[in-house]
Amino acid sequence: GIPHIFAVDNLGTFDREKFVADHKRMVEAAVTIIGEIPYRRYAFLVICPGGGGLEHANSTALTLNASGLNDPAGYKRWLRFVAHEFFHLYNVKRIRPVALGPFDYDRENYTRMLWVSEGFTLYYEDLILRRAGLITREDVFEAARSNIANYENIPGHRFQSAAEASFDTWLHSFGRGDNAANTTISYYDKGAALGMLLDFKIRAETQNRRSLDDVMRALYQEYYKDKKRGFTDAEFRAVCERIAGYQLAEIFDAYASTTMDIDYPKYLAYAGLEVDIQPKEGVNPYFGVTTRERDGKLIVSNVEWDSPAMHAGLSVEDEIIALDGVRVYVRTMDGVLREKKPAEKIRVLISRGDAVREVEVVLGKRQDRSFSIKPVANPTPLQTEILKSWLGE
Repeated sequence: GIPHIFAVDNLGTFDREKFVADHKRMVEAAVTIIGEIPYRRYAFLVICPGGGGLEHANSTALTLNASGLNDPAGYKRWLRFVAHEFFHLYNVKRIRPVALGPFDYDRENYTRMLWVSEGFTLYYEDLILRRAGLITREDVFEAARSNIANYENIPGHRFQSAAEASFDTWLHSFGRGDNAANTTISYYDKGAALGMLLDFKIRAETQNRRSLDDVMRALYQEYYKDKKRGFTDAEFRAVCERIAGYQLAEIFDAYASTTMDIDYPKYLAYAGLEVDIQPKEGVNPYFGVTTRERDGKLIVSNVEWDSPAMHAGLSVEDEIIALDGVRVYVRTMDGVLREKKPAEKIRVLISRGDAVREVEVVLGKRQDRSFSIKPVANPTPLQTEILKSWLGE
């Protein structure tokens, strides 16, 4: 009985009936999590084309490249995007840390809780679509895998916690230094993973009688509606532990607040899932630099931590002139490297400032973990129940 509209111009030709029906199912699945609709009218304000969106209390501003609506993968990405921004009407606009409103626009507004505000919203976007029947359970597993791999397979996970990534956003989000890729992570990705761990832990400790959904409902009722304010970090943790009936020190004191390695197999097993955490070596030789073209020159924009390039002394802003005597450019360097083998030594001619020098790099093998997720072969009754209710099956 509440109107929801799309304000949009020139979306082109696509299945509008399916579009409306799918978004209706998404909205219904999202509001079911909280159990209350806090607005009288909602508007999706679509700006074409572009990238990114911004949530509001009763609307969201979205950008859309309409050509993607006729591509199954593109349409699925769009649904995730809309589900994310829509769920922000609860998580951020109403369920929020005290630092996120009302704002003092004359001073900084620091928070260590963006891993909850943005990360949990990223986590819920796939659950919403699964519970609405718009994606498969394998899609949910793949999204969780991708979130984990995105931060675990970069050097920053050794240096920055989820809480630190949240706090530092005010300082670095729009002024990231050359070494940011080596020293930072995304609180979106790690926050989504922590949301899943917390959800599974609560379900396991309560024999699947409670979940992260109950935490979100409690925060909505107690802080947004009753106290009419945001929550502190300690209050958020207290609600989680009250719902779980269990002290959650490992998640809050270790996994969210430090760079301690996470025991993914332990937590995913609560839902009858297994995860592949074994490192796998890449087949191509590993150099460890990211480059860009500037005035026709091949310029190093990042040197990955602990990479062959770093150990050889390459630095950001170096110009790479040649590899083993062969002149290289942005379009040709990868091809030249692919002809080499791991453990092979290559001569790299660089220009740094006014000096030209040659350094020797010993190519390596990159090791990444896939974190692929799948159900265990013989789940217990509780594992089966947790997995099915988590996915809304």
